[in-house]
Amino acid sequence: MTVRARAGLGLVVAACATAALAPASAQAHATLEATSPARGANVKTAPRAVTFRFNEPVEGNFGAVRVYDAKGRRVDDNKVVHPGGRGPEVSVGLKHGLPDGTYTATYRVISADSHPVSGGVVFGVGDPGNGPSATVADLLSGSSAGPATEIAFGIARGLDYLAIALMLGGLGFLLASWRPALVAVAGAGAGWTEASAAFAARARRMLTVAVVIGVVAGVAGIVLQGATAGGTSFWSALDPSVIREVLGTRFGRIWGLRVADGLLLGGILAAGAATRTIPVLRPAAVGAAGVAPAPFPSAGVLAALAVPAAFLAITPALAGHATTQDPVVALFPLDVVHVVAMSVWIGGLVALLLVVPAATRRLEAPERSRLLAAVLLRFSPIALACVIALAATGVLQALIDMGWSLSALTDTPFGRAVLIKVVLLAALVALGAVNRQRVVPGLRRLVDAGEPPGAAGRVLRRTLRGEVALVLIVLGVTSALVSYAPPVANGTGPVTKNARMGPIQLQTTIGPARVGANQLHVYLFDGKSGAAYTKTKELTVQAALPAKGIGGLKVAMHRAGPGHFVGDAVQLVPAGKWQLTVTDRVSDFDEYTAKIAVPVR
Repeated sequence: MTVRARAGLGLVVAACATAALAPASAQAHATLEATSPARGANVKTAPRAVTFRFNEPVEGNFGAVRVYDAKGRRVDDNKVVHPGGRGPEVSVGLKHGLPDGTYTATYRVISADSHPVSGGVVFGVGDPGNGPSATVADLLSGSSAGPATEIAFGIARGLDYLAIALMLGGLGFLLASWRPALVAVAGAGAGWTEASAAFAARARRMLTVAVVIGVVAGVAGIVLQGATAGGTSFWSALDPSVIREVLGTRFGRIWGLRVADGLLLGGILAAGAATRTIPVLRPAAVGAAGVAPAPFPSAGVLAALAVPAAFLAITPALAGHATTQDPVVALFPLDVVHVVAMSVWIGGLVALLLVVPAATRRLEAPERSRLLAAVLLRFSPIALACVIALAATGVLQALIDMGWSLSALTDTPFGRAVLIKVVLLAALVALGAVNRQRVVPGLRRLVDAGEPPGAAGRVLRRTLRGEVALVLIVLGVTSALVSYAPPVANGTGPVTKNARMGPIQLQTTIGPARVGANQLHVYLFDGKSGAAYTKTKELTVQAALPAKGIGGLKVAMHRAGPGHFVGDAVQLVPAGKWQLTVTDRVSDFDEYTAKIAVPVR
């Protein structure tokens, strides 16, 4: 298989892995805590604005809040603001002189980690009259971007991580492994100058590919975020006004800066930094024998590369969960170290598989063994350090993200994705151990005997191909992990869930959603008017934990107001994904039932 074919196959593997692991719908962190006017309220006069308050800062772009009258006509002024600069609140003004009637307010906002969340409430003004002609669900229908956009977004994330790894890992391999190995073992033959020149050309191509992939994936990610936030297609989001709105969000600013940073790195490399960083052997001075490498990059060249490369390393943490959930002081550095370690490992593996062979093909067999042994002897301890760093930071991040609960590994999509990543990384470690235990000692023996790489070289190629393929799948898993909300983010404080029961809109809130005594609130609203549902004859709730074989626990409920029922001291033990079955009997013959999943930590 040619180098181009192998590279193309790798990208296909990454894309397929990302597509397979992308979630059917993003699980947003932001949770609605309150509204003004309140859900189902009837106010005497029309308010000046409608406000939604969430449990964390949200982005209010993309027509985030809309208000409709009973006939489905917009009655807001389309000016969405954060009242008083408070990030968790979004508000939209209403047109003056609104008549009595029923109004529906909807929201579709972006939570702090770029996940969309939507919903709505119904309220009345004066004499509400008949209910609205369209429900909240009707007004929000069509606002989802669809699975194709979500899968494409996952692929863009995976390619973005790949670009970061190729750039950071490629530069690290050049400076820490390739240059010292070449200087140490290069001989006087003409083949060494040809080999170093061939390596330099292939390495420059690798870094160029990293820049191109990063820029393309970054631009695509910005457009796809616009499609996701606005509930439109990729092509509809290719609109200057949409892109401007995305760039005004936290996500857009970080991804936009990453694109600019990639272009800056590409410009620095094209301006001569690549030539100074990648050593090319030249014949020694007149009267001397052998070859001489290019001088080590100056401090200015290294600084020019280090600053944008460092920013590239921290952007995944800036754009992900590490800066949106506590403790940021721990998660942020853990994420940065994790990204750097993975990048150095991946970049080195790709360089060994696709770049180093360009040099070894131009050397005699014994010299080939000498060069491979020298490179592996330097890269192997670096790879081992990266594995240790990956294991340590990965374990700590996973434990924090899952609230130190091992049950979340199997009970949540985030936990299952972590398990898949752990299994893949274990396979990678096993392949790396083959190189350390078999290939490196074998090459040392071949160097001492002056023989070609032979069987050791073939084992090295096979293990490197396996490692690169697994690494690309790991990147797919990582892009999926970004789309899943960590269990600790989903399980902090009370948990609110909504469901539909025939004509009834059900809302349940249980807190603190931890093992032990919890308080359960059940709210029933008319699905069309949004008013409190008052036709309930009897409401029953049963709790079950199927994973532990626990079921049929009856929850004592009492009426606290119109359409509002409360269960006090609801014992939920042990932790896990509990299932609440809510049944509302509205007559001697009719009843409606809904099942609600509640994570308890």
